[in-house]
Amino acid sequence: MIENLFEHPKGVLYFELFWEKDPQYCIHLIEGSITGDGPWRVGECSFHILGCNHTHPTMCEMHSFWQQQLLQDPAQFRSTEVVEIALEKGAIVPEDHPMNDERY
Repeated sequence: MIENLFEHPKGVLYFELFWEKDPQYCIHLIEGSITGDGPWRVGECSFHILGCNHTHPTMCEMHSFWQQQLLQDPAQFRSTEVVEIALEKGAIVPEDHPMNDERY
């Protein structure tokens, strides 16, 4: 399950839920062209939007647990570092991303 997803010159870079617990093994680069309109494909992988209407019950439970943890103890998450780490790994951040806006 993906927490953050970034376009990368080689494909996509993504962060798993709870990536902070083990960044070495929870941040991944999937190489390949991005194709499709949803589900999307990158290399041999396909990406789907999480459906919470009984289509992915186990994944929905995991996502709900992550959201609860995020609300109850936001200090355990390093969300402010995600873009910085992604950039270090070569991710492409869109021009309209808030970090590119002088107001932020």
